[in-house]
Amino acid sequence: MSAGPGENILPTEGLMDILNALSDGVWVCDATPRLLWINRACEELNDIRAEDVCGRLVQELLDQGNFDADVTRQVLSSGAPATINQRVKSNRVLLVSGLPVFDEAGEVAYVVGNERDVTELDLLRSQLDSERARAERANKELAAMRRKISDVSDIVCASEEMERVLDTAITAAGFDTTVFVTGPTGSGKTMVARIIHDASNRQSKPFLTLNAAAIPETLLEAELFGFADGAFTGAKKGGKPGLIEAADGGTLFLDEIDALPPSLQVKLLTFLDTQRYFRVGDTRERQADVRIIVASNADIPTRIGEGTFREDLWFRLNVLTIAVPPLDERPDDIAPLIARTLEGLENRYGKQRQLSPAALDLLTRFRYPGNVRQLQNIVERAYVLCQADEIGPDDLPADVRAAVPQRSHASTGGASKLQLADALRMTERGIVEDAATRFATQTEIAKALGISQPTVARLLKKHGLELSR
Repeated sequence: MSAGPGENILPTEGLMDILNALSDGVWVCDATPRLLWINRACEELNDIRAEDVCGRLVQELLDQGNFDADVTRQVLSSGAPATINQRVKSNRVLLVSGLPVFDEAGEVAYVVGNERDVTELDLLRSQLDSERARAERANKELAAMRRKISDVSDIVCASEEMERVLDTAITAAGFDTTVFVTGPTGSGKTMVARIIHDASNRQSKPFLTLNAAAIPETLLEAELFGFADGAFTGAKKGGKPGLIEAADGGTLFLDEIDALPPSLQVKLLTFLDTQRYFRVGDTRERQADVRIIVASNADIPTRIGEGTFREDLWFRLNVLTIAVPPLDERPDDIAPLIARTLEGLENRYGKQRQLSPAALDLLTRFRYPGNVRQLQNIVERAYVLCQADEIGPDDLPADVRAAVPQRSHASTGGASKLQLADALRMTERGIVEDAATRFATQTEIAKALGISQPTVARLLKKHGLELSR
């Protein structure tokens, strides 16, 4: 007999077959609540049999460890659908949804449940949570190491570019791999090498440096590997250890590595591969555990093409490259570098000097072909020659003043030096005052602002502030 429009055309006797064909588990409870029926997928997911569980109270099944959480009573209590994660007897994790079925009086008569196996998804979620926690710990450790390195060294990383350099250096410190530091003269390559050493497990051992371009070729091998007694005319009696031997257990930084002659490049490559070497004029092979960090501002691939640098040594050295950008590419570091340099001079000489806003403006707009080293030298020269407590534009070198175009009154909005100085002082006071309310000690403020504790004490006194906490 055919069904008319709007009539259910599904035979009731076929409904159970359809429910048993589903891959999701399906079950029905009454308002008692008592389990009335489950499909075959539910049996498989829970590792149970219908004849063992149907007709039993939900609380009884819960007490016997068939599952660890119950959605049925949530639905009966709220009269609304609910979804939970449930670990069942088979040790699977199921996503269980319960739906209320109401009687004519509007009361929940049945709860129909649907459950799906999400064991693998739950495992992936746990692994993801674990990875996130590990990444968070690593980031915290990296930030702590960054603060520690900044506190004990002259490194300034206010710019994103230098933050990346510092993070890479700290990461590299955990491995003994060879590091190649590139960057223009005066950009801070030696400082990066020092940071790698200080953040490594070699920090208690020597950190030695050799500039290959600063020593005559004839003396380079003896300086690097040492020499034996009588190795050459005038050689010290008893011989002398080289820098590799002196740096045993620590780090040797070879700057301007491109200046090494080809014959010495071969010996350095042998040492990198074997950690073994000979002193000049000696027949006894020696061994040293030394981490080598090298640096150059030359275009090594070009030198290889010219035949002045060995390609196999380049491959051996270029395991991890850290490129230190020139100061012109990280202008955010200029003002903090000036402040750090002045602070160091004050600690060394005991005299306080401040830059006038106009002098600071000139220095922040000057392009530094000599990079950080040039900036430090300019600030130190002005500090020494200044006759007052404030360093003005006239105290800066003439070539700096000439290289920076003067700002017009229109470009500064007609602000006078006094007005700009007042604005800077107000900004400085606001920053220090805010920090004084958020931190309990001067040391904490120093870490947060990237300055020293004595500077914090001076700023608090200067602005008449006290710690609020």
